[in-house]
Amino acid sequence: MKPDFVTVKTFNFPSEVAVVQSYMDMRGIETYLKNMTSNRLAYTLGDIEMQVKSEDAEIAKQALIEGGFAKPEDFEE
Repeated sequence: MKPDFVTVKTFNFPSEVAVVQSYMDMRGIETYLKNMTSNRLAYTLGDIEMQVKSEDAEIAKQALIEGGFAKPEDFEE
């Protein structure tokens, strides 16, 4: 069965992604980048989605907050 993925952060610029992705890797959280390749190829800005497996979403959100990459209100519904 294929895992479900959820977006935990959206980036406007590809240059922003590397630091956050490296931080998540150090925390042991596997990330996937939706729209990263098309963003680079088309030279567009925005809509680069950092996704994690749905079962890792809460841990990933907490890690983003602890790392200073997000605020708790970013995740309020």
